[in-house]
Formats: sequence, structure tokens, C-alpha cells
Amino acid sequence: MRKTAILILWILLSVFTKTHSQATITQNIIGENHTLHSNILEEDRLITIYVPEDYQNTTMVYPVLYILDGQRYFLNGVLYQNTLGWQEKTPNFIVVGIHTNNRTRRKLFFEKAPSFIQFLSQELIPYIEKNYRTSSKRMFFGWEMAGGLAIELLAQPKSIFSAYFISSPTHINDTRLHILKQKLNTKSLNEFLYITLSPSETWAQKSVDNLVNILEEQISQKANWHYTSLTDENHHSTPTPTIHKGLNTYYKDYPYLRFKTLKEFEDFGGIDALKTHYKKRGQKYSVASDIHKSTKHFLLLQAMKEDNFNTFDFFMNSFGDYYKSKTRDLWFNRYAQFYIKHNNPNKAIEILNVGLIKFPSSLVILSSLGDAFLKTKNKIKAKEYYTKAVALAIKNKDKNLERYKSKLKQI
Repeated sequence: MRKTAILILWILLSVFTKTHSQATITQNIIGENHTLHSNILEEDRLITIYVPEDYQNTTMVYPVLYILDGQRYFLNGVLYQNTLGWQEKTPNFIVVGIHTNNRTRRKLFFEKAPSFIQFLSQELIPYIEKNYRTSSKRMFFGWEMAGGLAIELLAQPKSIFSAYFISSPTHINDTRLHILKQKLNTKSLNEFLYITLSPSETWAQKSVDNLVNILEEQISQKANWHYTSLTDENHHSTPTPTIHKGLNTYYKDYPYLRFKTLKEFEDFGGIDALKTHYKKRGQKYSVASDIHKSTKHFLLLQAMKEDNFNTFDFFMNSFGDYYKSKTRDLWFNRYAQFYIKHNNPNKAIEILNVGLIKFPSSLVILSSLGDAFLKTKNKIKAKEYYTKAVALAIKNKDKNLERYKSKLKQI
């Protein structure tokens, strides 16, 4: 008997283990590793490349972020866009991580900097642009000595990058500063600069101050460059906020606009300024030039919140068929009810009929159609839609059944 009980227990445990402990394990791989032989540097270079998730499904061209010391900071570029891209707070971009060796990077980024710059411009960038769909926008991130290298890159007669994110830069010597100053004497700065330093990095403060002084003296457009003191960071923690805040600043005109009040919208310049903004945004980022759907959504919502019917109706007319794209019946209902409230039931009926095609079993739309027809004094049509709402509410055991019955009784 005891052996039988043990056998039954063993069988049960085996079944339980097989039922509850099985798992499928797959590798979570981000990017691809490429080994690129450099004739200029006379060595193989390990490169990690990440393309956006939508890359294979589009024909778009993408900006490229080149990250030095990619073995450490490559994922920061990926993380930034994966965190914010799904909410359209940033455009997608390709990330290229350039791996380095601790023993050789010092010489490579300083003594052999001209050769490394040649490698970037003549070998790596052409390789990326031959094999991937890239735009003309190239971004560069460098920390410490790689940040100092960024200044030498910037001082080149023709800069190969359009944006530089420079974290805790060192080795900004007099030669590099002199060449940069000479360039700025004859040519305006078209590149974007985002430079950071922690107050604890006292050894780099003087050279960074010298750089900032040159930028302040030579550049009239402050918007092109930013210097930020990262008070809560240290020498090894500055890269993460530099990449994140730098990209935020560089792409500050990419997220859709949201106005907190209608006055803020008018102060912005109204509908004409809004159209101009999105046209420029579309040209800059190769995206649609129409006013963003979220901007339209929040403008309509704000007009309703402020109970400003004239502005609401103006937005509805200006945005054309936008309301038809709504994916929830409640928005057809809210827009229609606002028209009913302001004595325009016919427009409400027009909106609700579109909504009913998309949501034929929507109780709120059926009930609101009853409201709208009642407002036009068409009691026959009002009764028709209230009756449909009650029947459907009974069928679905809807919690608002009594409210629909009450409306029907009033006819």
C-alpha cells in the first residue's frame, strides 16, 4: 500500500513538473556584429550595428548614430529610441557601435587621431552607407578621449558629422582648440553640439572652459550648441545622460505639439503656424507633413474642456476627416454630444452615422443618435434609436440599461 502511494505521488509530481515547469528559452540578440578590416589602421575593427524594428518594412532612410567605445555605450542609443520611439518622441535611427581596446584607444584617439578619422570617413561610413538605407544626418558620441577626438573631427575643413554628443571630454589641447578657432573665424557652425562634464572632473574643467569660451566668442547662434554641468554624475556615469539628454535636445522639434490652453495655441501663431511647423518637420525628418493626429486630438479635447464651440467647430472643419480615424466609439459620441449641447444636432447626426458604420453595436452611438434626432424634434427617429439601444442593452446585460429605458419612456 505504501509503495502504491509513493508511486502515485511520483506520477503526480512528474505530471505537475512537466505541466508547470516547461519554458522556451531563446536568445535576445540586439544588433549584428561586423568585423571590418581597415587598410588604414592595418587591423580588424569590430562593429555592432542595430537597425530600427520597422527597417525591413519600410523604404525609409535613417539617420545614423556612431558610438565610440561601442562595447560599453552601444545599448544606450538603442535604449533611447526603443523607450521613446513607440510614442513618436524621437525618429528611429541606425546605431553603429565602434568597439575599442582599453590599451590602444588612448593612442588611437590622440596620437593616431588623423588615421582614425580617415578610417571613419573613408572606410566605416562608406561601408555603412553602402549596406544600409541612411540619410545625410550622421551623429557622433564620444566619452573622455573620444570626446576630445570629437573636437578634432569638428575642426576638420568639412565635418563628417551633423551632430556631436560629447561626454567628459579630455585631451582638448591647444592645437585642437587653435584649429577649431581658425575654422570658426571663417565658417559658421552648422553642426549641433551637446557637451557635458561633471563638476568632479576637475582635471578636464580648464580645457572644457577654454572650448566653451571659443564657442561663446565665435558663435552667435547659441541654439547650435549646449554645455551642461552634470552635477549628480561622475566621470564614468556621464555617458548615459549625455546620450539621452543630447538626443532629446537635438530632436526637440520632433515630438508632436500639445497645447495646454487655447491661448497657448493662439500665442504659437494659430493654425497657420501649426501647418508651417509640421511642414518643416516633415521635410527635416522625412515624415508626413500633415498636422500630427495627436495634436489634432488634444486641440479638439482642449476646445471641449474650455467649452469653446466656435474653436471646436473650426478645428473639426480644418481637420477634415480626422474624426473618422478614431478607433473608439466614445470619441464619436463625445464630439456629437458637444454639437448637440451647442444646438447643432445635424452635425452630430453626421458624425454618429459615420461612427455607427465602424461600431454597429455601440450603445453610446445608438443612444446619442436618439438624443440628436430628439433635438431636431424628430421623435419617430429618436424612438427608433432609443429602442435599438434598449434591445441591445438587454441582450448584453449592460449596466446602463435603465438609463436607455428612461430615455425611451420620455418619447
